Amino acid sequence: MKKTPFILLLLLILGCSQNQESQLAEIQAFEKSEKTGTQEGLKELALLHKNYGLAYSDTKANNFLYAAGQYYFYENDTSESIQLLSEYINRDDSSDRYRNAAINLAIMYGRTKQYNQSQDLINEILNKNLPTPAQWQDIIKLYQNKISDATTILRPKDFENLTMGYTAVGRFGDAVRTLDNAVLKWPKFENRNNLIYRAGFIAWEYLEDTNLAKKYYTQFLEEYPNDEKAPEVEEILNSGMLEMTDEAILNMLKGK
Repeated sequence: MKKTPFILLLLLILGCSQNQESQLAEIQAFEKSEKTGTQEGLKELALLHKNYGLAYSDTKANNFLYAAGQYYFYENDTSESIQLLSEYINRDDSSDRYRNAAINLAIMYGRTKQYNQSQDLINEILNKNLPTPAQWQDIIKLYQNKISDATTILRPKDFENLTMGYTAVGRFGDAVRTLDNAVLKWPKFENRNNLIYRAGFIAWEYLEDTNLAKKYYTQFLEEYPNDEKAPEVEEILNSGMLEMTDEAILNMLKGK
């Protein structure tokens, strides 16, 4: 009699294992079938991937979970994609697909006006490995939509992240304009000095617009004369560095 619980547990484990194997076999057979070439077939396959991915936690389950989450994302199925992509990134998968899943999840949160969740995900991504150019385009679109949404509360971080995106993809004029908007919108923002400084730097280094760079650097000194970067900005303006080539600047600094 004492063996009964052990036998029942063993049968339960074997039953689960067989069920897992049968599900996997069904998925593998389906993936090789001609059904995957149809919309209905893809929908059915996504459901198979979803059920297996949520039921188990092995490598194949994570792969299927990601595939299902991506399917529902591109089908604009908000509830399904949020559920599956959330589960996927919560498993702390270390593959390169993590960023893609997190960005797509942030986009879905943005579409449903859950901007705090969206912001947290983007900040987490930016604190780790930087996005690819294609992923930056998605992030840019996310913030453009948020900023154009009259119902949402905007924060300086939205403009800072959008600036990073524009700079990463070479849209330097848009980057400067975004910083300028933030400077005007939040006159009492504690890091407003850095926004003005960055606008001057991008205008000088990337746009190569001397007059625009001079405008922002002059504004920086007028409004923040005691900032720790003020001596650096003074030297940039007074030494003529804005008009110098990189080689000339290097030679000048060597001379000092």
